[in-house]
Amino acid sequence: MNNATTLSKIEPASYLSEPLPLDASKRLEIDRSLSVPILFLMRSSFFSFSLALFLISICAVKLVFPSFLDGISFLTYGRLFPVAYDLFIYGWAIPLGFALILWLMARLSATPLSHIRILTAAAHLWNSALFLGSLAVLAGYGTSVIFLEYPNWASFLLFVSFLLMGLWVLLLTQERKERALYVSEWYLLTALCSFPWIYGTANLMLTWGKIQGSAQGPIQCWYAGSLMQFWLTPIALGTIYYLIPKITGVKIYSYYLALFGFFSLLLFSGWNGLSSLIGGAIPAWMMSAGVVTNIMLVLPMIAVVINFYWMFQESEKLILHQSPALRFVAAGIISYVIATVLSLVSSFPCFNAILNFTDYLSGTFLLFFLGFFGMTLFGGLYYFIPRLTGISWSSSKLIQFHFWLSVVGISLMVSSMVLGGMIEGVAFNDPVITFTNILSYTLPWNVLVTLSWFLLLLGFFCFMRLLVTMRWEMIEEKLPMPR
Repeated sequence: MNNATTLSKIEPASYLSEPLPLDASKRLEIDRSLSVPILFLMRSSFFSFSLALFLISICAVKLVFPSFLDGISFLTYGRLFPVAYDLFIYGWAIPLGFALILWLMARLSATPLSHIRILTAAAHLWNSALFLGSLAVLAGYGTSVIFLEYPNWASFLLFVSFLLMGLWVLLLTQERKERALYVSEWYLLTALCSFPWIYGTANLMLTWGKIQGSAQGPIQCWYAGSLMQFWLTPIALGTIYYLIPKITGVKIYSYYLALFGFFSLLLFSGWNGLSSLIGGAIPAWMMSAGVVTNIMLVLPMIAVVINFYWMFQESEKLILHQSPALRFVAAGIISYVIATVLSLVSSFPCFNAILNFTDYLSGTFLLFFLGFFGMTLFGGLYYFIPRLTGISWSSSKLIQFHFWLSVVGISLMVSSMVLGGMIEGVAFNDPVITFTNILSYTLPWNVLVTLSWFLLLLGFFCFMRLLVTMRWEMIEEKLPMPR
């Protein structure tokens, strides 16, 4: 027996736990209690994601053909781009992430959800604020703060609606049967409790209230870094820690390694965003803190990768090809490793002097957002939607198309942005090269990025086709469909 097998059978300490076994009737009761709010959140998030992909594709075309849709104020790049990114974050990532948190926490707590009307009303409030806020930005009433472009009234409604939705998950957790928490619950509760804090704090200082200009840059970078490390990362890792043992039947390789990865993520997250201000008009200790925390964030990445690697090694290798959920999860883990390394490289001052203000940083963010978080979330969807609806996926070919179009699209996008960003950086630091020449250097890379967005849009249409087919089968079989 090898060391991996031996260590994987070490029983967790008393403050750690395995998920409670649930019989079929209990699982059905939990899923029925969750179906209305979860399916509503899913539908709205899918609409936002498709709209965001469409708008960002228009922005990509504008970088290649600047005169495209020229002369229409609300279709200018400066308005479409922030709306598209906000739809990605607040229209897709947060509602869909919350739906996944809700389902996983209910399953892990072995407790059905009660009083769903208030939860559904809060979700309606979120969508209303999102829709009206996006229209306000398109009309020119945005705040011009990156990731916080919505007007004050819209951002306040988003804050209140998330508090209402999050309260139900906390009440659900309080009623759980098993008092000790499973690894996934550590991460999911961290994401749930941290988002109101970081979102409220950033808005309070940058949009709802005003602070001196020299402090606005560090706060915005803190919010951007915290959004990735306190919301996106915990949800993705919590989902992976649930899916791999469930699908493979293999226990977590090392609970103590998982504990180390969790607390090291909490310790070093947030400050890493300050590394993007290297050379700016901020105190030197802030830049140093950003560089150090970016380096130290390699530790939680290594911890979780070791755990996942040995869990995959102990499972049957064929299961990766048989399970669409595991396929997406594996792509997400690989993206997590590459994005962490790319972010680490750009945080060193010698490289940052070249790579800052280029597409390199945008490519790193999109690899983290779409590659790590996005692919992991789709893996979770491929696992829990059939269990929530009682209908299996209708076409393995469409799932394969969705997977490969997403992988090729993200790979093409990130590689084009990273390589193009390096060329941009070198050209920016050469006083002989004019800005017009720099634009000509980046044109081929922008064409590839435009193509990659359309590949992602086509892959998402494959996923939506699967959902439409599933809905049609439910209607034909006269199964109850939540309203």
